Amino acid sequence: MNKRVYPIFLFLFFTVLVSSYATQITRVGVIDRAKILQTFYTKSQATRELDELKEAMQNELVRLSDEIKMYEERKLNAENRGDETEALKLDNIIFDKKQYLQDYYRTKNNQLTERQKNLSQDREFAQQLLEVIDFVALSQGFSIVLDISTPGLIWSNDEVDITNLVLERLQSLN
Repeated sequence: MNKRVYPIFLFLFFTVLVSSYATQITRVGVIDRAKILQTFYTKSQATRELDELKEAMQNELVRLSDEIKMYEERKLNAENRGDETEALKLDNIIFDKKQYLQDYYRTKNNQLTERQKNLSQDREFAQQLLEVIDFVALSQGFSIVLDISTPGLIWSNDEVDITNLVLERLQSLN
């Protein structure tokens, strides 16, 4: 009798062991990478600096436009007085100021566009994100983590969404 129980016990033990191992392998988590990028970058120093540059650019554009309006008013007054020499001089100043305004806008807009592009392609952040996903996935027992926007992913349960855990970890590191 004892010889019969031992193989059954051994069979049950291996069955439980294999099934628990198989369960561990198939645990899948998902993240919403777009949400992580949006949330993280809205609170990051680089984003705040970019916003400050946008604001400074906007303020300078307003200042330059106001300056051009002031010269246009002076030109109109000169024309009304019949001072063609002054009007012509102011017309040249207005032309130069408008040209400068266009060049300033184009240059600053290109700089801002490049900074935004660099911000979204930050390799250091991408590496940090991968390390955080690795940490969270391992600590939560996930074997695979997919982005929610992965082609072929049709459905996922909210229980496997580790986006908020990844965000919390990222924010605690910064």
